[in-house]
Amino acid sequence: MSSGCIVPYAGKRGTVWRIKYADADGKQVQETVGAERDGVTRKQAEAELRERLVRVERKGYTRPKALTFGAWADTWLDEGKARRGWKPRTILVYANTVEHHLKPVFGTTRLEGIRPRDVAGYVRQVMSEPHERFGRPLSAKFVNLHLNVLHNIFKAAIAEELVQTNPVASVERPKVQRRRWRILQPAEVVRVAAGFTDERARRVFLTLMLTGLRRFELQALRWQDVNMLEATLRVVESKSEEGERLIALAPILARELEAHYQASPYRAGTDFVFAHPTRGSRLEHEWYAGEFRAALKAAGITEHVRPFHDARHAALTNMAATGASPIAVMATAGHRSMQTTKQYLHLAGVVFRDESAALERRLLGVQDSGTNSPETALHSGND
Repeated sequence: MSSGCIVPYAGKRGTVWRIKYADADGKQVQETVGAERDGVTRKQAEAELRERLVRVERKGYTRPKALTFGAWADTWLDEGKARRGWKPRTILVYANTVEHHLKPVFGTTRLEGIRPRDVAGYVRQVMSEPHERFGRPLSAKFVNLHLNVLHNIFKAAIAEELVQTNPVASVERPKVQRRRWRILQPAEVVRVAAGFTDERARRVFLTLMLTGLRRFELQALRWQDVNMLEATLRVVESKSEEGERLIALAPILARELEAHYQASPYRAGTDFVFAHPTRGSRLEHEWYAGEFRAALKAAGITEHVRPFHDARHAALTNMAATGASPIAVMATAGHRSMQTTKQYLHLAGVVFRDESAALERRLLGVQDSGTNSPETALHSGND
């Protein structure tokens, strides 16, 4: 087996561990394993050297040509679209993150040259300085999304043997503050609905409140997804397979959608339900947000209420409060797991009284409120 050596480099910020060896072509290779300040030890560097020498001996390993982060991120996106079955929404989010956030910072850097300190520096920068696109620092939730994408990019690079470690893995992530939802109460829903001056906006509001759709689900809704005869609405564009679902329409919503269909100039099956009245394009987020805020003001509600997110939360929480089963709430919401649905049940103050009574009957044999009472069953063994 060929030999190599450990090269400790004493820099201004402490020791950096490097390894040096010859690849299968006989070319000298020197790689940086990591710095002591990032928790890398000599023992870890020795393990990396042994692993590299084994790959040279058994697999004929040669060091790949220098690859920039930007080039690999583009490859990752292209392969993801073709091989990983990403949904259109996922592709849009990933592409936006790579093009507008990650590549401007890491794009020209060699892929293997990005270290945990570089990623940590990125987090500090975007959370403390106004972003050029938004005019304000990015939120913890937004930054965590960036870190997730960056982590996945390096995870794929490790699988392709382009890098040895994932620099995102050891970076401390910003804590996302739990957001308190502003849930409209039934009486407020009626007042807000009456506060709209635009019929299309009012029907958007009613659809959100009576179905619990996500914003992009509602924007993607087409007439072919609405069955007027069966009074159902099918969600075909969602964030997961569980999100693709069939929702029953409340009678009043079915009538409102029928009236909207008759009044709309865009009534083909592939046309958007809430299309722009002259262009036929998707529902405009900012336009509806403005109409919604005006309706809130007319209803006398001064607190901040998000036009789409809080409407979905209000719809699902109020649905749970009606006594709907957890499975029904979960199916209507399109949740992947019951864990997400539980927060709506908690907010609604749902108490499972029937289930408690069933448990009592099973464990204590209680059939009715007669002689075989819970107290009798519990104390009968003492007679």
